[in-house]
Amino acid sequence: MNNPNHRSDQDDDRPKPTRVTPAKPTSNPHHTRTPIRLEDEPLFCAAFASLQEPISDTTFAICLGWCEALAMTHCVIEDHLCLFSAADGDLTMMCPPLPLSPEADHRLAACIEQCFQIMDEANGPDRSEHARIEYVPDEVLLKIQHAMPMKLSTTAMPGDYIYPRQAMVDLAGGDLKGKRKLRNRFEREQQDITVAPITDADLDDCRALLKHWRRAGDERHEGEANERLIGTDILRKRDESFTLCMLEHLHILRLDSLLVRTSGKLVAFTIGQRLTPDQAVIYVEKTDPDADGAPQFIFSKFCEIAFPDVAEINVGDDWGIESLRYTKTSYRPSRMIPKAMLSRTTIPEVMGVEHNMVRTLRTVAIDPNAPLLKPGSGITIRHAVRADANQLVEIEASAFIDDDQFSARQIKRLIDNPRAIVLVAEEQAEGQGRVLAWAVALIRNHRRWRSGRIYGVAVAHPAKGRGIGRTLVQTLIDRLGDAGIQRVYLEVRADNTPAMTLYESLGFEPIAILADYYADEIHGIRMRRGAEAPEQKGEKS
Repeated sequence: MNNPNHRSDQDDDRPKPTRVTPAKPTSNPHHTRTPIRLEDEPLFCAAFASLQEPISDTTFAICLGWCEALAMTHCVIEDHLCLFSAADGDLTMMCPPLPLSPEADHRLAACIEQCFQIMDEANGPDRSEHARIEYVPDEVLLKIQHAMPMKLSTTAMPGDYIYPRQAMVDLAGGDLKGKRKLRNRFEREQQDITVAPITDADLDDCRALLKHWRRAGDERHEGEANERLIGTDILRKRDESFTLCMLEHLHILRLDSLLVRTSGKLVAFTIGQRLTPDQAVIYVEKTDPDADGAPQFIFSKFCEIAFPDVAEINVGDDWGIESLRYTKTSYRPSRMIPKAMLSRTTIPEVMGVEHNMVRTLRTVAIDPNAPLLKPGSGITIRHAVRADANQLVEIEASAFIDDDQFSARQIKRLIDNPRAIVLVAEEQAEGQGRVLAWAVALIRNHRRWRSGRIYGVAVAHPAKGRGIGRTLVQTLIDRLGDAGIQRVYLEVRADNTPAMTLYESLGFEPIAILADYYADEIHGIRMRRGAEAPEQKGEKS
């Protein structure tokens, strides 16, 4: 879902999911795709029953819940259930084709060929590389590789986090000490705690809390994006639509639920379901952002009350969001269930590019008062090419300690990334170009606008103090402005005063303190340039 021409959702008082209309017939009229409806549950359950170990994405509740938010449709091809999504302008598959009978396995290759034909027809002849199959569990991946050897490229996706159920109930041990303290403090300090399943009388309170959760998240995580460079505000809006669907169909889908009230006020609710006899999956957990300890309390209680006889709890994947990955990892999963994405060509390296690096400097970073380079300085700013990678590795070694450097492979991925701007500063010496510094900006999509992120700046030690770093950052800002992007973010270590001074001189201002952003006790500062709302800057939704 990397297309920047994503759909824009309207931010009114209550989300109104886009109506999913039946897809246009393909060249084969029997393959007309239709939205998912409640009466489709037996069909989906028959297909999911073919999996020995289901993943969090292969339940009917998940598919129905995400149908509106992700513009999902389905059809049957070669006796396989095929699930498509058009959420971001491209038609893709949201899970691999799954057989509806044991005899269908030998028709898997023909089914996949027809699925790619359907995606190509929808996406157009110039966008065939956008067709892909996502959320492929290992057991199906092996079947596809056997049926279509050497034909599809595989890219890893975030996997499902699996926890021992009893460990989540007890929150015992040193690794979970912090979670246990927060849960116990919530129990100790909150007045008149009540815990109960969600009823129809609770739905309005749940919707109000959901709205508060999304708006608080949009404010707290302003400018954040996942590893596909999709703004987390987009993901929260879609999650809100999904959660509303789960609340609406809570009893029809026979879902388990729990809510927590303190002195009558709703502070948390959660929804899940048994996935297998030994494993339960949690679809929704929403808490009041001001209720410290509520997430730990309701998660532990839900595992205890709703699923007393399962061995494992599946909480799904992390959507490629760094902060969500940190949270789910902090509960110490016992294992992960891998997922993959399949395509006919190698997917451009957008996934996995954006992450946090400590970036410890060997020396003082840059002179914050150095002027911009002037014409005639002998230094040229240009876009990087793959042949620059070895020189950029040397610059990284000159600027940062070993563990904090970009590798040649990471640098080449950034240069190849269609959503990255990679610049180098080159000086001519003895008839040859010598790269002195480099800088990277990433372009991310949000609900009504796009933003840029200054992702990295490195200047070779001998070239410091000449204004090269300042010039690279200013050029990145200019390039982003040429693309219509006025709001630019960056993160910097809280103890890197010279860098903060430089960024402030270029128009950035601190907007948030990021506790433990880089590692334990290594805090960050999020800074922003372009404080006016994007709509006022003339950017289109």
